[in-house]
Amino acid sequence: MKHVIAALIVAIILPGAGAQAAETWISCTPVQIVTYQLRLHVRCAAAVGGVSFFAAGTQDSAFAARVLSVITAAQVAGRTLTILFDPADQSGASIGCLTTDCRLIRAVGFGQ
Repeated sequence: MKHVIAALIVAIILPGAGAQAAETWISCTPVQIVTYQLRLHVRCAAAVGGVSFFAAGTQDSAFAARVLSVITAAQVAGRTLTILFDPADQSGASIGCLTTDCRLIRAVGFGQ
């Protein structure tokens, strides 16, 4: 009986602890690019699931520079970005990315 109760407590405390949302590619028409000390972000013309800001931290300066380069090139050329992000990942809060409307960029690009 002790084991059953312990298992129930764990199930209640950690619901879906192993569950994660799948990474998702979305299309984004960039309308704003902003750089801050801890992050850079792009604002998309249309929100996706309530998210309109996509950010990259500046701790990895090489990644941040590549992201900024791709985003800027797309905006200047009037192109649509494709952004890979995890809708469930709210870890961007540590760099000022609001959990209500901002997610971290995993990858970004644009095509023809």
